[in-house]
Amino acid sequence: MLAMGNSLPHIDPESLYTILFVSFFIFRYLRTVVSIFTFLLYKPKPIKEKPKFRAEDVSVVVPTTFKTPAQLVQCLRRILKCAPGAVYVVTAVSNVELVRELCGVERFSTVAVLGVEKLHKRKQMIRALGEITTEITVFADDDVFWPEHYLDYLLAIFEDDNVGAGGTRQRTRRHSSPNIWNFLGISYLERRVWNNVSTNAIDGSISTLSGRTAAYRTQILKSQEFFYYFENDKWLGRPLNTDDDKCLTRWVYSHGWKIVIQFDPRSVLETDLEANPAFVQQCLRWARSRFRGNATVMCNETYWRSLQHLWGFYVIYVGQFQTVALPVDGTLFFLCAKAFRVSEYRTAALVIFGLWTLFTKVVKLIPHFCRYPADLKFLPVSILFSYLHGFLSLYAAATLTQTQWGSQNIAKLEKPRAENEEVVPLLRKAVAETKPYSEPVLGWPTGGNDYFSAMPVSPLMRVAA
Repeated sequence: MLAMGNSLPHIDPESLYTILFVSFFIFRYLRTVVSIFTFLLYKPKPIKEKPKFRAEDVSVVVPTTFKTPAQLVQCLRRILKCAPGAVYVVTAVSNVELVRELCGVERFSTVAVLGVEKLHKRKQMIRALGEITTEITVFADDDVFWPEHYLDYLLAIFEDDNVGAGGTRQRTRRHSSPNIWNFLGISYLERRVWNNVSTNAIDGSISTLSGRTAAYRTQILKSQEFFYYFENDKWLGRPLNTDDDKCLTRWVYSHGWKIVIQFDPRSVLETDLEANPAFVQQCLRWARSRFRGNATVMCNETYWRSLQHLWGFYVIYVGQFQTVALPVDGTLFFLCAKAFRVSEYRTAALVIFGLWTLFTKVVKLIPHFCRYPADLKFLPVSILFSYLHGFLSLYAAATLTQTQWGSQNIAKLEKPRAENEEVVPLLRKAVAETKPYSEPVLGWPTGGNDYFSAMPVSPLMRVAA
């Protein structure tokens, strides 16, 4: 209690710990509570009867290492199904003819294949930008799979003349018999999409417009000023091959444009992430990219601390210092225990807080578990990995000068994928391994078409239907 005397007010230990616990709790979890309502209430951008842009106004650029030919074929099939005005595949010069032959086998007559001497995603993107004449440019990784009419929903964001770039929701392709690595990849993207939507919906902020698929007004990018900026992006004097999407996000915001996420469930793209221990290397690369990108923004830009992006400032830039969850949660448990040290409700308070902590670890995955309840078996490992990931983030922060791709051997991928008599077998193998695109294997029957909000249909409801 407060005791007034001739000196400063005195606060007893329990009251002090209560104040600290409540303050830290609000600081820690305000973003979580707000994001739940935001995620549920955010509305997609509608498609106009007479849209400003149509699919033919889009050029799609696919930088590829040509590591997995069958995956590239499947990706291009889905892109071409959306009928863009032009498609450019950019790979190493040594594999250009092979990719052209593969496109010929698949009858991808509208795909132009370009080459660069050295595989460098930024150089590959710039190589294609020089050829583009459409008003909208879409960059897409070679391991993404678009649903039908994807471009129609993506282009709806550009009905606002102040929008310079945007993307859509994403999910990791679930294997028919997923292992723990596949599930960790799924949970990673579920959480990322949730976080991006929750900030973008409130004040238009976003940490990174994901490079898996992102659309830009071509006029923002097609200039020598941008080319120089993009190619000469460095971290402590080291040229960056990674972090291209971070760089693009900075460029768009710093030039006064808005970035918008299309939330329509019919525009959810799928991608493949590493379903093996190499996923850890991907996590390290993403963590390094986050720290480098945020540090660069905080040092060189002003938009991140403007009133316009106040919520993003709290969630993205302040929140990044809470990524090591174990000491943060441990501190909260300590403060809770101290605050209720002499209270008869001490045990109940600790149990309630423990259940709340568990809820915060699960809430972003509830849509996935509704669709695939069998994946609940992975939940304990997922929670454990979320704590371990905090320490991975610490290691990433201590190794920010490592700017190479952690899960790919670029030098090896620059060599010809096949030569002479090896070409035909490779082409046949690629076509044979390319599976027709389909939705993931359905789990428990669900009501509605929205992957994110669909709820299980009870047996009685199924009978009634």
